[in-house]
Parts: sequence; structure tokens; C-alpha cells
Amino acid sequence: MKFGEAPIDDAVGAILAHKLYDKAGKLILNKGRRLSESDVGALRQLGLERVTVTQLSAADLHEDAAAERIGAALSGAHVRLRAPGVGRANLNAAERGVLHVDVPRLELINNIYDGITVATLRAFTLVDAGEMLALVKVVPFGVPAARVVDVERIAEAGGPVLQVRPLLRKRVALIVSGTESTRARLLKSFHQPVRRRIEGWGSELLRPTFALHDATSIAEAIRAQAAADMILIAGISAIIDREDVVPSALALAGGSITLHGVPVDPGTLLMMGYLGEAPVVGAPGCIKSPKTNVIDWILPRLLSGERLTRANLVSMGHGGLLKDIAERPMPRSKTNQPPPPGPLPHKEGGGAS
Repeated sequence: MKFGEAPIDDAVGAILAHKLYDKAGKLILNKGRRLSESDVGALRQLGLERVTVTQLSAADLHEDAAAERIGAALSGAHVRLRAPGVGRANLNAAERGVLHVDVPRLELINNIYDGITVATLRAFTLVDAGEMLALVKVVPFGVPAARVVDVERIAEAGGPVLQVRPLLRKRVALIVSGTESTRARLLKSFHQPVRRRIEGWGSELLRPTFALHDATSIAEAIRAQAAADMILIAGISAIIDREDVVPSALALAGGSITLHGVPVDPGTLLMMGYLGEAPVVGAPGCIKSPKTNVIDWILPRLLSGERLTRANLVSMGHGGLLKDIAERPMPRSKTNQPPPPGPLPHKEGGGAS
């Protein structure tokens, strides 16, 4: 492939690199046009002797063909390809679900050749059917065919580079724990916010159950919901330690704890575990907030059938600082204030505050 100025007589069949205007400012020919004999004749009549063009060789692929082949190579399950031209290929979701991106292989592909670019949404984004997931853009008017073959080989070397895991219809149980005197208030405060999320993702929230906030009572409630596809546990008290009430209850019921303390804020106090194949989520209080929090990062992936590992969860720290929720008991605006200048005032009793 050659790029640069060429004598007008050598430009037939070449691709025009820049728009051409006449002396009145009227567009004559648009960039990207493959120049014909008549085009060159018209330019010659305007007095042009040289023109900036791209000349493809037999070893090159036109930008449109290259973009379409790259897009096809990247597309996995539930990804739809559309190649509208101008060196582009659009990859759209065929189903509502969670986008999975093989980031290391994506980076390899973007490093193959100047001008072969693939831009995607962030991995694990919840996408709607028809939403654009990625844009393939070939910047020059052509690229060596061998570099496109390199892309195809990388894409074939493992699972799909891009795929969508559709949301499945699941039966989700909600266990609310507290004291007998707080039963009605807690059930009311958790039920509707959780129902809106679960039903909004196309699943069914079963009738909430109440348990006293002790390990034995919650373990019994977990066992009673063993037939559910997922179990959410929310209660009067946040989970502060791996040995706290809710993790202890899950272990007592025969389950396992994957991680307590997910690096996403709001929501770091979440506990993730399993009872057999069913995910069990010890939910933080932010599950009641309509604002995006850790629940919105984790539950759609679980509802798509993914089994989350400790590695999956700890990797959420990159980008895990979300917008704060003002209604939290301790919003960041209250905890991030710098200390006042000078010595701290003496407090009677000497205890920590």
C-alpha cells in the first residue's frame, strides 16, 4: 500500500485521500472515492497535476472488507454484525444480557497494526438488545491482508472475544432478618426495591420470608429456600466479618463463602457464597437504593448463569468507585473531611469517638 501525492496520470484506480474543492469552494470529489478515468479527466481539466491518494496492492484489503472480516472474527454468541462501510463494522447485542470481553486478546488485536482499531463497552456491562457493543474502525483506506489474518488467528485461539450472555428467568428468594419488633418495617423497606430490580431484569422474586437475626434461624430459612435459583439475604445489621451472623448461617446451612468484602463502593460489605449451585448473596443496605451500586454489578451476571469466583469479584476494584449514595448512614462527604488545623480538642473520658 502506498500513500502520498501521485501524478494525475497515475491516479486511475487509486483512492482519493482528501476531499477536493473547486475555486468557488464547491465539493468536487469526496475522500475515499476510487478514481475513474472520467474523474481523472475532470481533475485534469481543472488544472490539477498531482493528487494525494492511497494505492492498494494485491496484498492489501480495502478498509470495508477488512472491517467486516475483523468484526466477524470478534463476534461470539448473541452478537450481531453490521458493516455500513467507511471502514466500519458495528457489533450489536442480539439479546439483552451481560457483555463479556476477552480484554487481553482485545489488546493484542489493537496492537497488531496502526489503523486497525476495536473499541468496546466495558466488560460485564448490562446491555439491551440492539445496543452497540463494539466498533471496528479501519483508519486507512486499506491494510495488509496478512494483518487481518493475524486478527482472525488471535480470535480463533480461544473462546469468543465478544459475546453476550442473555439474562435468564430465575426464581429469586429474599430472606429478611431482624428482631420480631422490626419484622413489618424491614419486610416493607426491602421488598419493593428488591422486587423492582429482580423483575426489571426479567426474573421472579418469590414471596419474602423473615428470620430472626441469628445464625440458626437464618440457616433454617436458607435451607427452606434451597429450591430457589438464587437467595438474597438482607437484614437489620450489616455483615462486618466473615464470622458474622449471615456468613455463619450460610456455613451452617451447608453452603460456602466465596468472598466477604467486594471492592465496589457503595456495597463493599456484600457477601458472596453458594449453596450447591445456587448463589447466596448477603446484601448490603444499598440494595434498597435505586442508584447504581454493587448489586447492579453482581446480580445481572448471576442471572445470566455465570458462577462468580473470588477472582471475578476482586477484579471489580478497578472502576469500582461508583457515585455515592447520600442516604447512606456514613456518606463519603461525611467521612472524607480533612482534620481541623491545630491540636484536637480534649474530650472528657478519653474514649474513641
